[in-house]
Amino acid sequence: MDEDHPAADSGQIDDEEAAEIEAELGGQFTMPRGSSEIHRRRLLGAIGGASTVAVAGCLGIFDDEEPTPTPDEETPTPTPDEETPTPTPDEETPTPTPEEPEPEYPLDYSAMETFQSDVAPKELVKPIDVQIAFNDEEIIFRFQWEQPDPGGWIHDMIYYDGDEGEWKRLADWDPWVLDPDYGYADHHEGYYEDRLSFMWHDGSLQEFENFGGWITVMEGVRTLPGAATEEAVVNHPHFGDEGLGRSDMRKFIPQSREGEWWEHSWDEPKSESELQEMLENGEYIDFPFWRAHRSNPVGYGTNHHVLDYRHGNVTGQDTFGSQGWDPETGPEYMFDPDVLEGGAIDRADVVHDDGSPNREDMPAVDEPETYALIEDENMVEFDPDVAEWDGAMIPRRPLREPTEAGASWPAEGDWSDGTWTVEIRRELDTGYVDDMPVESGGVYTWAPAIHHGASQRWHWVAYPYKLGLGTEPEYYGESANLGNTELVAEEVEGEPDWDDIETYTIPLMYPGMADWTWLTSGEHPRVDDVRNADITIWEYHDEDPQSFAQRMIDLEEREAPRK
Repeated sequence: MDEDHPAADSGQIDDEEAAEIEAELGGQFTMPRGSSEIHRRRLLGAIGGASTVAVAGCLGIFDDEEPTPTPDEETPTPTPDEETPTPTPDEETPTPTPEEPEPEYPLDYSAMETFQSDVAPKELVKPIDVQIAFNDEEIIFRFQWEQPDPGGWIHDMIYYDGDEGEWKRLADWDPWVLDPDYGYADHHEGYYEDRLSFMWHDGSLQEFENFGGWITVMEGVRTLPGAATEEAVVNHPHFGDEGLGRSDMRKFIPQSREGEWWEHSWDEPKSESELQEMLENGEYIDFPFWRAHRSNPVGYGTNHHVLDYRHGNVTGQDTFGSQGWDPETGPEYMFDPDVLEGGAIDRADVVHDDGSPNREDMPAVDEPETYALIEDENMVEFDPDVAEWDGAMIPRRPLREPTEAGASWPAEGDWSDGTWTVEIRRELDTGYVDDMPVESGGVYTWAPAIHHGASQRWHWVAYPYKLGLGTEPEYYGESANLGNTELVAEEVEGEPDWDDIETYTIPLMYPGMADWTWLTSGEHPRVDDVRNADITIWEYHDEDPQSFAQRMIDLEEREAPRK
């Protein structure tokens, strides 16, 4: 697929191309009621020329305009005997059913019972190249993936609206990353960082090796049907104000809940002592992130694990915090004006008025002092006389040096010529309880993911792979559509020479709303096999990645039952 034109692989076309093809075919291109604009364009792009007019006509997908009659063909005026009869009471003309109003946005996920269209990325599949090496002390990962859109290092900004005379927050998604023809893309305006992550485990956690990250998302989790409400989370004794201090539910593993191993009521976690025992026994998913804004400028990733919740590092501090702000008085901190003129980023340097990225003036990724607030480096107290001007933008998330388990993952990333290159490493055994120890000869379940300009479930994910450290795993071998399921980290002395390390290309796919609730419900055709851990995603979905991702979109568009 041409990453510079992400729709090319699926046949999707732009407005001008659509108009040209319709003009050639002499009709307005229509689809069955309920079909999406993205499907209409993809099919139109596939037809794409006069040679298929006959086929299109047979399919009934064009509504030809009625020709204007010539004088000889004028419709005759009916005679009195031919007058159109007045309908009898039994023949009353039915009243047209009014169209249903468009749902309010954002959607109320807590009230949702089915899959439903929301938004989707322009690309449904994103390949990533992976190289893995280890030495006596560390395991090192190197990732590369094409990302033509710039700006993945701009994140969660507070900006001054001079017309309205107040500060506002832009924490939504980059307006240029979403498919404009699907769902509610025009409701989004903001900045969200690019992100790389992966889940891995030693293989002892039931079903992670069969379905990977799909076992961590389910009813209750934010932005999925049946999401827990803020009120319910805040008032929960474990997750809310009296416990973890959370206001939404994030990933968790079903083993952390009461009931059968696959059951997953978000509000029925096991006891504190049981959860602590699971943590100490390694019964969690290790989950490091690399973040283009919130960690890369200080040279680290962030450390997470999934148990009863998606937790951060257990000890020490991570790479970022938050600053307070007020619409009238602005933020607490700004850029040092000796480092960045005006004490703020100019919003016009990041995005044009039409919502497209400003490629010429955007702060450079290798100059973090111009787009990231960093404690003890370029951050000073806010002064409205300096930084309160129309379009001024200041990050809400100041950065800092991580400590203890927060510093487990040194990392560096660079965006050049439309490609991210990220290297992230960790000691084989850090000694921290939330870092899974690994060793030469060990085999681990491993699944990477990428976010681009959007958060939460709007990302690309991989099936679970087997990763051996210096050893060949025994898994599903080579898949015709998905590549090698078995990865090997090569042992090296000192630093790896990446020219000598094998590269694996892994397809990442948009997962839509498909989750553990659906997989273990009566709506899934193989529910008994899933619950009994008798099937893997590799066996059930050995299709090409584009078809898999499109299947997830189709579930949303037809509002399929979820459980």
